[in-house]
Amino acid sequence: MTVFSFQDAQEEVPYALCRWLRARKYNLADTIKMVEEATECTSLPRKQGFFPDPEKALSVETSLYIKQYPQFYFGHAKNGCPVFISQPGRLNLEGISNLTCIPNIIKFHWYAMMHEYVHQLDLMRKSNGKFKRYECVCILDLSQLTMAKVSKRATNITKVQSAIDSLCFPETLNKMVIVNAPGFFSMTWKVIRGWIDQRTAAKVEVVGSCPHKLLEKLSNFIDPDELPSDYGGNGKSIEAFLRKDMLKVAESKREVGSTLKLEDEIPCLVSFKGKSKQTITVEAKKVVKLSFLTRTLEGCKILVKDAKNGNIMSTLNIVHEGNDDDDEDEVPTRYNLEDQGVVLQGPGNFDVEFLSNGRRFKVINVMMAVRTFVLDAAKLSFDNGTKTKAQPQTMIDDSGPNMSICTGVFSTADTINQSVKASPHIERKLAAMARKQEGKGQLQPKEDGDYGGIPKVNRVTTGSKKVSFPKAGKEDSNRIGYTVSDSPQRASSKACGLFPCN
Repeated sequence: MTVFSFQDAQEEVPYALCRWLRARKYNLADTIKMVEEATECTSLPRKQGFFPDPEKALSVETSLYIKQYPQFYFGHAKNGCPVFISQPGRLNLEGISNLTCIPNIIKFHWYAMMHEYVHQLDLMRKSNGKFKRYECVCILDLSQLTMAKVSKRATNITKVQSAIDSLCFPETLNKMVIVNAPGFFSMTWKVIRGWIDQRTAAKVEVVGSCPHKLLEKLSNFIDPDELPSDYGGNGKSIEAFLRKDMLKVAESKREVGSTLKLEDEIPCLVSFKGKSKQTITVEAKKVVKLSFLTRTLEGCKILVKDAKNGNIMSTLNIVHEGNDDDDEDEVPTRYNLEDQGVVLQGPGNFDVEFLSNGRRFKVINVMMAVRTFVLDAAKLSFDNGTKTKAQPQTMIDDSGPNMSICTGVFSTADTINQSVKASPHIERKLAAMARKQEGKGQLQPKEDGDYGGIPKVNRVTTGSKKVSFPKAGKEDSNRIGYTVSDSPQRASSKACGLFPCN
């Protein structure tokens, strides 16, 4: 089983055996030892089926993780090998730290190799019967890479992934081209060469950032139609490609009958001292769901307000429920605002204020995920030729400690991750809501402004605290803007790198 790691893609026996023998220069004793070590390394992941669900492996949506560390397959090379693109220069360590943990990143790597990579190999095998050598072509894009990003934390992730690949998937690299390499890379490359096998290092070629030379070099082994437009090819841009994949995954997980369709998903790392404020603009007939993830033990209070009248819609106290905010083996704590029965309905502007619970100059990091949904007319039901809206419903997930009560029709992809424990404060609120629904009748939405099953009400009561929902107003600009305050005294504009900021 260890040697034939790609048996699901029906790798032929002679080619599989030769991969392992080549990795140890045809020394049989060394090859047997390598197989034994690889068998031990794969024993635990194998029992878990190599983590077939990537979101369960990461404990967070895959699309959020990929935006913090872009690594993905993009088409095939001329020789049939899948093309893998990695952009370590865009690695956001703080963003990843507030999304997942190191053990989960390793689980996701096992998924990528044993499921996604195998899928890419099998696609080519079925379309090209002559494709026999199960290898890949890698484009390592170092744009935006700085010395500050070449830290011990960053290299640890790459080092562990490389060690797994060298031991358990030998001789699977056909060619690697390092593009957009910065001037200091020559020193870094000497370090990286020490992590990988010498035969692998010989397959690596470094190219600068000149667009003409870059396209010329890559075109030698990748057809321009299989290249992203970012590198001068005729394919989609990397951003468009990742967005299409994100929407495809969300659609595959959308609940039957749901009239809310994911339109966009933006992760924003909010890093602040004392306090911070961000403003979100929601267009008409759109709904925004917010999630907050953190690993800070001091935590912060989050106020969600209607920017027009200042009414507080929700107050949320978020604190990491782990033992150590520096322990990256712990999964960050996650809070979904919809678990309080609150979503942002357009049109309107909404302020999200962050107030630190800790020391005045202590840096607090919170990852805010902004997911925008739009009404999907194609999902509206028809009865005798008459179009009617899907009826609102209450989803109650009481399968574990994270009971989630959400009024409306929601996608299953957006339910809270069951491995992340909800805070006692939220659980008390949810229990109060559940008792009210069961004993006093469910809250009834107004007919006007009912977008896809999300009830539009002006004010409801949750426990002893009032929760305000915004009234419809004039439609604002088509953008999401954020103003981040880095100090208690003065707010400053700061771009998160993913979308325009005020």
